[in-house]
Amino acid sequence: MSHSKVQAGEITYELHTLGWKAFQNLCATIAAEVFGQTVQGFFDSNDGGRDGAFHGKWKTASGELFEGSFTIQCKFTSKADKQIRPGDLADELEKAKRLAARGLADNYFLFTNAHLSGSAEEELRQLVQGIPGIRKFSAYGSERISQIIRESSRLRMLVPRVYGLGDLSQILDQRATDQAREILSALGDDLAKFVITDAYQRSAKALVEHGFVLLLGEPACGKSTIAAALAVGALDEWGCSTLKVRDADDFVAHSNPNESKQFFWVDDVFGSTQVDWPTTVGWNRAFPHVVAAIKRGARVLFTSRDYIYRSAIKYLKESALPVIRESQVVIRVEQLSKDEREQILYNHIRLGNQLASYKSRLKPFLTDVAHHSGFSPETARRLGTSLFTKRLTVSKAGLDDFVAHPKELLTEVIQTLDAGSLSALALVFMRGGLLASPIKMNSDEEHAIILLGGSMADVRNSLNALEGSLLLQSLQGGSYFWRFKHPTIRDAFAAIVAKDRELMDIYLTGTPVNKLLNEVTCGDVGIQGAKVIVPVDRFDALTTRIESFEATKDGNERSLHQFLSYRCDHAYLASYIARYPDFIPSLSFGSYLTAHSDVSVIVRLNELGLLPESKRAAAVATIRTLATSTPDADFLRASIREIIRPSEFAQIMEDVRTILLPKIDGVIRDWRSNYDKKDDPEEHFYLLVSALKDFRVELAEHPDAIAHIDAAVIDVKEAIEELRSEHQPEPDTDDFGADSSSAVSSEDSRSIFDDVDHD
Repeated sequence: MSHSKVQAGEITYELHTLGWKAFQNLCATIAAEVFGQTVQGFFDSNDGGRDGAFHGKWKTASGELFEGSFTIQCKFTSKADKQIRPGDLADELEKAKRLAARGLADNYFLFTNAHLSGSAEEELRQLVQGIPGIRKFSAYGSERISQIIRESSRLRMLVPRVYGLGDLSQILDQRATDQAREILSALGDDLAKFVITDAYQRSAKALVEHGFVLLLGEPACGKSTIAAALAVGALDEWGCSTLKVRDADDFVAHSNPNESKQFFWVDDVFGSTQVDWPTTVGWNRAFPHVVAAIKRGARVLFTSRDYIYRSAIKYLKESALPVIRESQVVIRVEQLSKDEREQILYNHIRLGNQLASYKSRLKPFLTDVAHHSGFSPETARRLGTSLFTKRLTVSKAGLDDFVAHPKELLTEVIQTLDAGSLSALALVFMRGGLLASPIKMNSDEEHAIILLGGSMADVRNSLNALEGSLLLQSLQGGSYFWRFKHPTIRDAFAAIVAKDRELMDIYLTGTPVNKLLNEVTCGDVGIQGAKVIVPVDRFDALTTRIESFEATKDGNERSLHQFLSYRCDHAYLASYIARYPDFIPSLSFGSYLTAHSDVSVIVRLNELGLLPESKRAAAVATIRTLATSTPDADFLRASIREIIRPSEFAQIMEDVRTILLPKIDGVIRDWRSNYDKKDDPEEHFYLLVSALKDFRVELAEHPDAIAHIDAAVIDVKEAIEELRSEHQPEPDTDDFGADSSSAVSSEDSRSIFDDVDHD
């Protein structure tokens, strides 16, 4: 992030990095949001000498009244320390005379990102107000514009890129500053290149209207950057406590029933490169907590790759969080507007690390690049970064190929790295994409690095050399970690590992077992985004690694079960149970069925014909007991239901109708007696109500059962009201500022890329 220059204790934003068009848009937003005027934008040759205009009355906060026609003129410079003088505005003054003669400039406003001294402002005032027809003149230099940004959290929310142009400690309090720095560290300098898009505005609107947004999109479409902009804006505009949580358990642990102003950001909510079933199922249990948090005023933001969400849907109980369907913002890169594409590309080239001479060579082709069907924000970032363009031929054909084949070209870049750099990437990959800094390697990892031709010293040097291009050092939970700059880099490295048998052996040998269980598949089981598919001749090697895994340790058994349930084909499971004959007899479970990893293993073994009949019958007997004792309705899930024969299913439902429902009053009393006053009453009863509603669907043809269930649901609602003794805070109704009256750009002849090569 750029560092601001501080004068007299006040922040001055580095406005010279914006570019002429983004600066005009910022000025229009200031006029619209701070001054309260909707500005019609007239850019370049079609503007008649005006960068913006409006007509009417305007009363300032200080009470001064302006009336008539208004002209806004923007004067941009790419030089950081430029001092503007009256002589720099000779052309603008000639235009002002023509506009005034036509009655279009009763009031003339000048915005410039250059420094404007008091003496220069006074001289300009005399010159402009000396023009016949101009009654009032106001000028805003970089210091005044920076002050406006500093004083308006709403403006910063509308133009979040400014968070990357100044010193956060002078915008936010210490708590918020620490949180914002942690959020921004995960993006590097990407927020300084951020462009307001329709997806950002719709996301902000969804958060205001629903308190929730699910950002869906393809890899490399900019989901995380939008999320970070919204998260920092929430710190600033709402004063929210912003938390970036990992999973459902983390959400529940940090959701504070006594705090209404919380902002939860969950990146890759259902898995990073592939669907993560344990994590996905875990959200079903957490959805009531999410609903409760939103009701008390919290905002919640999820992101997910679209193909991962499509795979996760069948495991989600969306009825528990209806807003997940109501508040989706799908980012379609191909639907970015012409202006959005060009501004994104401009920012990445202008603020990238390419030499000015190289930018000049690129400039004639940039309009075509922005309009290419394969364009994405990540493509723009790579084009602005010298590491990715070493083999690029700067021509129309060369750039077309660069945009059309991003994964292939990225793979080629990685394959041509020196041994030290390749070793550094491999180490981050083996750590599941998150390598603690300073680094400490175990013996397996050290051996893997040696096989790649690297050393500990090489890795340390390469990590620093690759920062900002392929890797990024970010702050998380108060500690620093090395991570891939973008998930697509991890995808490309995985593709290299999958094709190189020597690399695969190094990967299987050196990667911690708990990481392997969440990344590889044994055989092709159809998981889109799986890092590595282990072939049959490597099954034994993987199983040997798993033997070192302490399956009895907390969490490890669940990881092993989920691996066997979802990531293994028939051949591997057959070999595994042959090697460990006591494994199947050891499987056991209780309520709730979907929370027990043993159940998913039993379901998978049954699906593949590997489950003994005696074990299947024992599992069904347990399910029958739990249906009436807990009550547990998870057996109604399609996957679990597959192990139950029709006659057995009919008997379980008959038990529910004749045993459970007649005594449901007692069940409700038991649930009430187990209530902990620290919990939300509605959350406490959620699983009971959910089970009753599920039973109601299955017993729709039994009026007696329907009557019992409807009466029970009413009794539960009354119990909830009686237990709800503490006042629930009203949701915060602060306007997020999603809809802004900003400048409307007409088609213009001046290219946004005119000054892309200016330093």
